[in-house]
Amino acid sequence: MIGRWLAQYALVACSVIPHLIFPASPIGEDFNAYTDYCFGKTGQLLSLRFELRTAWGWGFREEGPIVNGILRPRTSEFFNTKDELAVTKPEQADDVPEALRPHLYARRSRLPFAKLLSK
Repeated sequence: MIGRWLAQYALVACSVIPHLIFPASPIGEDFNAYTDYCFGKTGQLLSLRFELRTAWGWGFREEGPIVNGILRPRTSEFFNTKDELAVTKPEQADDVPEALRPHLYARRSRLPFAKLLSK
């Protein structure tokens, strides 16, 4: 059943925030998406790393800083999930554009599980 749902996870990390992995709402099938969020001491989103892995044998990843509320990727590439090597953009990627974009939470307090985090 897990393969039939989009399993999304986030890792909240940085020097002042504990690591936390959580499942989010399933919104599709044949995907696993992971987002590592890095928040500063004031709770503002500083950077993130996003990775989407598909059952079709390809994935997409990007990471970089958040500048004026926008992800400015330093790395952005499609890859083969078997060997992790870069590949050209697969045709199926155009069918799932929303899955290729990480959800940005500008502040730590906007995370859906923010109340569960220690202060």
